Amino acid sequence: MRKFSFISVILCLMFLFAFTGCTGDTDSKEVVLSDVLASINSKFAISENEMMWIETADDLELYYNIAPADVKQFAAETTVNSATDITEIILVEAVDSDSAQRVYDALQIRYNSQRDLCASYSAELLAIVNECSVARNGNYIALIMSSDFDDITEWYNSYFD
Repeated sequence: MRKFSFISVILCLMFLFAFTGCTGDTDSKEVVLSDVLASINSKFAISENEMMWIETADDLELYYNIAPADVKQFAAETTVNSATDITEIILVEAVDSDSAQRVYDALQIRYNSQRDLCASYSAELLAIVNECSVARNGNYIALIMSSDFDDITEWYNSYFD
């Protein structure tokens, strides 16, 4: 009887480990994007007075053509004076992989539009935009345009480590 109990316990443990083991899913880490953006603003001294917050999913759709149904959460802001500054930080968690691709595509269109706009009037801002990009980490998508792109991107990515 003890042998049967011992084997039962071993089998139960095997099933437990098999069904609860590491999945390697990068989306399983919950990141609160509003907290991330607030920390970016604090660390990189981005003034609230110089930025316009994108506050609703409807605004996200209006400015970036991102469907609200594709968005689980987001935090976004853009510079108030785009003639002299190119700072724009759009952080989105999509509801699933297909939505993440649509969000990525929309933010890539925005990036291209900003690059084309800067090319027509500001070599200085164009140089900044050319160093920036849209990035995807699972269902998280980020468009970061800033003269501090590398440092902000490193800070943002640290939330996923």
